[in-house]
Amino acid sequence: MEHLVNEGGFSLYVECHPDQTALPEAFGLLVGGQFAQAYQQFRAWLDTHPHDEWAYEGAIASLLQQNLWEDAQNLTLEGLEQIPGSQVLRARATWLVVYQARERDAYPMVKALLEEGYSNRLWLEEVVLPLRNHLVCLYGDKRFPTPKNLSRKAFQRQLNQQIQLLEHWLSRHKVPIPDEPVGTRISLTMIVRNEAKFLADCLQSVEGVVDEIVVVDTGSTDDTVAIAERFGAKVIHSEWQNDFAQARNIALQHATGDWVLVLDADEQLTPEARAKILEGVRHPQFVGYYMEILNYISETHTSDVFSHRLIRLFRRLPYAQWEGAIHEQILNSLQQRGGKSATLYGAQILHYGYQKSVVQERQKVARNLSLLEKALADSPDDPFHWFNLGNTHYSQQNYEQAIYYLHEACERLRGYEDFAPFCWSIYIHSLRELNRTEAALEVAERAEQVCPSPQVYYAKAHVLLKMGRFESVVDTLRKGREDAIRRGWLQPSGVTLNPSTNFVGDTAILTHKWRLMMVEALDQLGRYEEIHALFNEAQGASDEPYARFQYAQWLTLHGAYEEADHWLQFAESQPSLRKEALLLRARIGWEAQDYSRALPAFKALHEMEPTNEDYWQRCYECAQRTQNQAEIAGIFQRMEQAGYALTADMYINWGRALWQLKEYESALQRFATAINKDPHNANAFFNAGDALYQLGAYYEAADAYSAGLERDPMNAQAWFTLGNCYFQVGVYDAARIAFEQALNFDPTHQLAKHNLELTCERIKITAA
Repeated sequence: MEHLVNEGGFSLYVECHPDQTALPEAFGLLVGGQFAQAYQQFRAWLDTHPHDEWAYEGAIASLLQQNLWEDAQNLTLEGLEQIPGSQVLRARATWLVVYQARERDAYPMVKALLEEGYSNRLWLEEVVLPLRNHLVCLYGDKRFPTPKNLSRKAFQRQLNQQIQLLEHWLSRHKVPIPDEPVGTRISLTMIVRNEAKFLADCLQSVEGVVDEIVVVDTGSTDDTVAIAERFGAKVIHSEWQNDFAQARNIALQHATGDWVLVLDADEQLTPEARAKILEGVRHPQFVGYYMEILNYISETHTSDVFSHRLIRLFRRLPYAQWEGAIHEQILNSLQQRGGKSATLYGAQILHYGYQKSVVQERQKVARNLSLLEKALADSPDDPFHWFNLGNTHYSQQNYEQAIYYLHEACERLRGYEDFAPFCWSIYIHSLRELNRTEAALEVAERAEQVCPSPQVYYAKAHVLLKMGRFESVVDTLRKGREDAIRRGWLQPSGVTLNPSTNFVGDTAILTHKWRLMMVEALDQLGRYEEIHALFNEAQGASDEPYARFQYAQWLTLHGAYEEADHWLQFAESQPSLRKEALLLRARIGWEAQDYSRALPAFKALHEMEPTNEDYWQRCYECAQRTQNQAEIAGIFQRMEQAGYALTADMYINWGRALWQLKEYESALQRFATAINKDPHNANAFFNAGDALYQLGAYYEAADAYSAGLERDPMNAQAWFTLGNCYFQVGVYDAARIAFEQALNFDPTHQLAKHNLELTCERIKITAA
């Protein structure tokens, strides 16, 4: 299981150095937070003093403070090769192993050091005590699988012996075992109000993960409370005080688990997150875990995701308290006694509350602005409050207000905040949206100096694109990709996202939005081979379906319809892209007047949205031009089933399609419906007459034609078919009159002339 300890909190062991006079400047830099410079000095010293264990310790601590875990691990191994008996480096090795959640490997190493008499207090508190706590968690965790070669009882007996040994050494060295919850029981805590729309899906996502549900309801008037109780929740009713931390602390007070999982009602755990959480709570060396939150900001485009991370799983320690009326935080309280946080890789939360319809329905913006303005008044120098106000205005496209707050936020940033790159980027985007491109570029260049990041590079490239500086766009985007790979946000290939990072922002700027801008710039430069290579590179990428769709779009623009159609086939199979791919395929066929190609795409779109007028009209025209009567009938059937109010003419066209398919009775039903909808529609009666005639109901057909002629007496064809009806039933005088009327209105009607002659002959024969 991967863990990443975040935001410092690493033991420096500096006070343990027996003689710091050898490297006073290096240790001073380390204590002063200048970690890169400290490492360089330690490294230079080690090149000439390879047996100085404290220089190794200082260098390793410098790397850890920069989150360079792999480098720290390698340097520890290097030090142990040079000084194999060093207890200091062996202790550091156990620290690394424990905070990589490899406690099974750590135990024999720790046991050996303890038996040798190693007694550094920080090591005892940060390695031995957490290792003991981990074993306690395993002892009581019924969900933890027993090793194959041991029975459950034997496994617990082994764990108990190990726990007692560690407790013995802790007691011997006078390190107290804190009185705090240690175990794997999980309490879900929530604050809710009128969340009936989302709550059941949320609670279903945690079934089998949490041991208790604590819900603070702040005044629901819908079925929220009933839904919560149906899932066995403990519901606490509390009046809303415009303070999220206060409400969350109420929930925390009623929780009894060893760990607390925090979700909002409009959030859900991914299936992968469930196992990750159950594994995570077995490692109490971490006081809390960051979890990646994927915020869906569009109802229709699932690729539009804003990513950020928060502590959402933490130990229920006595001093754990939420702080902040809005965008509340738990981490400060958890870290007050040296607690270390980590990222829970692969454990993601899906959040649907930022979709535009939900935000409007809940009036979130007005509420958030009020709370944020109060928070800013209380802490005017906190860049987080300035950023959140700016981001709220930016999300509402209030760019002037956003610029004011984001400028103030950027002036106060300290540089290490997760949100710093995103803050700079939306500051740049706001200026660009207001066409203040020169100012946007100035801010982008400053941001590139103080906060270089993929978000900043992408925003700068967007400005350069607007200025028509396409070569610079390409160069800037490439810098952004290289930086994303260096930070671990993208895999070394540069085309696939790594999950559960500290990235804040729209993840698409690392994948398909990045690629789309690159393609636009390369297209303007005429560098088509690079575009082809770019899309071929995306094979197997995390956003491969979108890459294929983008390629099809580009090929379409360049008239390569057949090749575009090939790439669209795969995109159509992806639910998130199906509609966009179908629209493009339909457009390709329509513009090329290849209606047989356009028809299947428009049909699929119509099946998705049967009442969309543009879809049914285009589908209908394609079906007419290809004489596809079955599809015409299908169009109207789908519309009727969807509740669309069909007109009389639509029922007539539906009936005519069925008539040509020789489904005469079904056709007649549609004509009858048309007559009921519009009794003055002569065409409905004439078509009903045609259907009745085909069914051999000549008298009824004659009645239908007669009714139609009352409404349209000058219709020559109708008089002709009425004459045929009368002829079929032997009423020749009436047939003669009808044929004569047909010829009065259309003297060129040859069939009417022919049938009139036949009728006159029959009259003579009958008279004779």
